[in-house]
Amino acid sequence: MEIGVIPRIDQYKDNQDTKMQQVKSMSDSSNISARKDLEQIQQDILSKAKAKSEASEVKNEGVDLNSKYEVSISNTSFGYNTKSKDFYVKVERAKIENQYPTEEMMKVKAYMLSLQENNN
Repeated sequence: MEIGVIPRIDQYKDNQDTKMQQVKSMSDSSNISARKDLEQIQQDILSKAKAKSEASEVKNEGVDLNSKYEVSISNTSFGYNTKSKDFYVKVERAKIENQYPTEEMMKVKAYMLSLQENNN
């Protein structure tokens, strides 16, 4: 049995060394588990990205002007197509009916918008 301050300092130093070794070993294991968690998260993100990038069934829905909003003023009809998000104008002269933009253009725009939404 030693008396004095020096043995207490040595004992404190030994205790601190032991504590540092214990903390280091725990921090190494936490780095490994954090790395595994990071890899798991990255795998989840990649699988979700692959699921989104895979091509799904393309639906080609026709534009039905009867179900759209349409207002008539004399021989001119104004309307809004919700699928292509377009305003359109129909003009009737005698037996001829002109529409701007045409129905085909609105179908193309609706198709392009649906492709863009699928990509996002």
